[in-house]
Amino acid sequence: MRPREERTRAIHLRQSGQTHREIARTLHISLSTAHLWTKGIGLTAAQKESVEARRNKRSPIGNSERESIKIRLRPHQFVKKYTDEELLDEIRDFYQRTGRIPLKNEFNAWDIYQARFGSWNNAIKKAGFETNPVLFARKFTAADGHVCDSFSEKIIDDLLSREGIAHERHTRYGKTRFTADFKIGSDTLIEFFGLAGAKRAYDLNIRKKRELAEKLGFKLIEIYPGDLYPESVLEGLLGSLRP
Repeated sequence: MRPREERTRAIHLRQSGQTHREIARTLHISLSTAHLWTKGIGLTAAQKESVEARRNKRSPIGNSERESIKIRLRPHQFVKKYTDEELLDEIRDFYQRTGRIPLKNEFNAWDIYQARFGSWNNAIKKAGFETNPVLFARKFTAADGHVCDSFSEKIIDDLLSREGIAHERHTRYGKTRFTADFKIGSDTLIEFFGLAGAKRAYDLNIRKKRELAEKLGFKLIEIYPGDLYPESVLEGLLGSLRP
């Protein structure tokens, strides 16, 4: 398929209600390219509800079948034997690379940590860190002096500064108690949803912020850990905000 045809198809997919990630997977293009080609095309309320339904769709595999699959696959898993210290070093290495503690769903083999240490949080403690409920307790100062709630937010703040994009921190959604991580101009909000999928209450807040943004007429740009690590696609996500 030629680039022009790919771009046309990307636009049609977006108009039909596909997310940027779905478009990238379908067309085998990068996430940043999907954002660039469909710039300015928003989703309707019904399309957003459909996206949310797809995101929260449960696996049709029952518990008994899931256990059967685990038993069949067990002889083929973890062929390489790791010592406890090597497993803990993987957590430490992640922290050195990203400046934060990993979430368990970021480690494809996190269940070996549960089997070896009793739980993911125990492994985090053994590695010398506090557990994830206080993941964002440590503050980081961005290059422009903004105090950020996490290292990931600092990365976003610093990129905005480098690109000359004026931004505010912790702006309220109207008169509600909810605040956005960043505000650009008068109509754009940026949120880093670092714990999406990890806690039900957090996911409910994400949904509420989406509803508020639409109600108040804000464009909401959502950023997730996968947009930053292992490779950043921030420039593609935020490039359209350059002055």
